[in-house]
Amino acid sequence: MKRSKRRKRPKKQKFEKEPVKITIAPFGLFAFHKGKLVKKEIWKPKECAQNYFKREELIKKFKSKIAIKAKYEKNIIFGPESEKFAKKFGIKFNFQKFMIDLTKLKIKFGFSKDKLVIQASNMLDETNKMINMFYERLSEWYGFYWPEIVERVNSVEEFSKIVGKKRTEQSMGFDLEEKDLKMIGIAGEELKSLISFKEKVSNYIEKLMSEIAPNTSKIAGPLVGAKLISVAGSLKKLAEMPSSTIQVLGAEKALFRHIRKGTKPPKYGILLSHELMHKVKQTNRGKLARLLASKISIAAKIDYYSQGKEKKWEELLKDLEEKVSELK
Repeated sequence: MKRSKRRKRPKKQKFEKEPVKITIAPFGLFAFHKGKLVKKEIWKPKECAQNYFKREELIKKFKSKIAIKAKYEKNIIFGPESEKFAKKFGIKFNFQKFMIDLTKLKIKFGFSKDKLVIQASNMLDETNKMINMFYERLSEWYGFYWPEIVERVNSVEEFSKIVGKKRTEQSMGFDLEEKDLKMIGIAGEELKSLISFKEKVSNYIEKLMSEIAPNTSKIAGPLVGAKLISVAGSLKKLAEMPSSTIQVLGAEKALFRHIRKGTKPPKYGILLSHELMHKVKQTNRGKLARLLASKISIAAKIDYYSQGKEKKWEELLKDLEEKVSELK
């Protein structure tokens, strides 16, 4: 019998001990091996800022063109160092124009939708302040004419419907002239428009939160979630925060008072506005705030790293509700 020939094992590729050093400059890519330039890619002046901005993609293509089996090391040069490097290779480069173009690209592509959430949340806060100021001023103003009805009003919305109207019962209020009552009515219309605007902003925040942070929106509530993102600075910063920090967001003054004067530390901040806070005993609110912060921390991480595509809020909410039922 003939012996079967043994298959030769393929030889292992030999890798160079000396790594390939890729230098990333504002005007191109340069590969050095053993101190020698082995490959270069110089960009056109108009394309420098754009190519530098998306340099990671270009580096991958650049590596595939280098026929050396070795590890790669990156070296990014910038500022005065890049100007010296350009002179060394005889490259004319306008660094000032490059910086202007790069800044424009960073502004254009550095935008994220959580910035819209922050602005809308801040607008909602300002609108609430304006509504409260209008209500306080108008209740006193209209109270001169009809104090009894003002006392019976339980909400701003209810007050906006009756302010400026003529009395339908006997009152101890002053008998104001028609022009005075008319002016109060005009101010009342402005209050109505502010309330209507507040509803529109709230609806806008709810839709926006469901797009960029669906999990955070469901666990914290869209308005509370938006406020947390606003105070944190961005969805990214919120996702990177530990749950203990999220728990006291919005209670910075009380926290610093605790550090400076030794007062009791705050147990919650913005989370006090969460709808579940009113369903548990006051003594259990601290525990609930800690629980909420933990779930919101997980939700924010899912939203940020999946870019709002992954939805795990049902599992988080179910677990949250089970634990909340124990605190009631």
